[in-house]
Amino acid sequence: MLQILLVDDEPYVVDDLSITIPWENIDIDQVHVAYSGMEALEILHKHPIDIVVTDINMPQMSGLELIETIKKNWKHMKCVLLTGYAEFEYARKAINHNVSDYLLKPVTDDHLIESLLKIKQEIQQDWEQLASYQRTMQTLREHLPLLRDKFLNDLLQGRRISDAQFIEKTKKFNLPFAIGDTTALLVVRLEEFFQKQDMDSLLLLEYAIVNIVGEMLQEHFHVWSCKDSHDYLIFLLSPKSNAASGTEDRFMRNIAYQIQKNVNTIIGGEISIVTTDWGPIPSKTRSLYQSAITTIHQRIGPEMGVYLSSARAEENPSTIPTLQALYEPPTLFHLFETNNWDAIEMKLTTIIQELRSTELSQEHIQETKSFLEASFLYFSHRNSKFLGDIVTSSLMETRSIRTPDQLCEWANTILTQLKSYFDTERLDRRSLIIGQVQDFIGANLHYVSLHSIAEHVGLHPVYLSKIFKAETGQRISDFIFYAKMEKASYLLTNTSLKIYEISEQLGYSNAHYFIKLFKEYSQFTPQEFRDRRRT
Repeated sequence: MLQILLVDDEPYVVDDLSITIPWENIDIDQVHVAYSGMEALEILHKHPIDIVVTDINMPQMSGLELIETIKKNWKHMKCVLLTGYAEFEYARKAINHNVSDYLLKPVTDDHLIESLLKIKQEIQQDWEQLASYQRTMQTLREHLPLLRDKFLNDLLQGRRISDAQFIEKTKKFNLPFAIGDTTALLVVRLEEFFQKQDMDSLLLLEYAIVNIVGEMLQEHFHVWSCKDSHDYLIFLLSPKSNAASGTEDRFMRNIAYQIQKNVNTIIGGEISIVTTDWGPIPSKTRSLYQSAITTIHQRIGPEMGVYLSSARAEENPSTIPTLQALYEPPTLFHLFETNNWDAIEMKLTTIIQELRSTELSQEHIQETKSFLEASFLYFSHRNSKFLGDIVTSSLMETRSIRTPDQLCEWANTILTQLKSYFDTERLDRRSLIIGQVQDFIGANLHYVSLHSIAEHVGLHPVYLSKIFKAETGQRISDFIFYAKMEKASYLLTNTSLKIYEISEQLGYSNAHYFIKLFKEYSQFTPQEFRDRRRT
């Protein structure tokens, strides 16, 4: 969808165009108006305008001067000139300024629409060129480190990804890892020296450490690194075919010590390192990561410059399983933020399936219930409601949930009641807004625009247009047009006001333009309509 700016020092010209043209039919979802070149420049600095339609003859800053400024600062923008001058000199200057079209006033709606459709096609061709393979690949290369970092973080957090997606992304990001490859993690925690650095210095030091570790490991391993949510540097390692001995504990210990020594010598700061056991990617990546984080928190603590292997760190490792679906992104909290009910229902189904498929204790069921209840409370409170005012009291007081099936029934019942309540509230709120819009239009027919209506109801013009069309089946511009014509019909029939007086009451500065619109509406001129009604 595009944005357009209409500029003319005669307000009725741009105001009438902003209302009467069916903008949505030509994929323009936001119309801005300006009554001078200077006001137009202010709007251009605030909004991503695609097309500017401007009069050529304006005081202070002419249309040509405006376009010249536009082409210096917004080279992509398309410009159309409207003018009452037909001399070739103006057309020549317009061509020199790379104007997309040149239309003589008074311009008809059809001629302007035809011009804008042609320009829309030009913009689409520009977009296609920007999206060409070469430009896409260049962008990919520029953002490759960030994309690789995010992908590895997704695997560490246990985000579900299909085999096809894994293969596609590793190929696209040029990562030498295949499904099932034997991998381990090397986790680096930066110690006190690094914590004292400012942000810019720390980023440079982290970059240096990544390079040091990469150079030391590349002979024996394929290496993929990222920075996690704890600010640890994570290195995923996969032995190269000629370095099978790289998986031995002694080798990993020696290389970890060497990394610590080199970082301390070159940079002057201490680091702690944890290495994990080996497992296939991506099925074991999350559990390897969790074991490393647990080792750091439980075994290293505040000590500095430590090396541990999480595979050997715990003499009595825990056999209690942990829930994955409940906490892996996107969480229910994130999904409630977007009001994505389908995704919420799918997430709940995944959580219950995990409870059913794994031998979990009553505490796991209670953990899940508490998490779900917290999500429901959060969503209700974020929308300024108490959960107890929405769901039945028996659901709030439920205590005897002992099976995944009971939990599923309880959660789905609450979810259904939440969705029903807020869907109804949303529709009621929309109906109230539609009523306010219609009342405002009826009381301000002499001067009404989409922006003034949106400001009155406190909504963005684009969003207001969408909900008005969804609720009424009619565009706001059409509603305004028919409201004006119905008022004109009443005034022509029941008053002796002159045609130009009726035109002014309806906000049309140009009586000829009003006559043209009224004839399109009724098939008669205003005078013909009045004469027929009085006979």
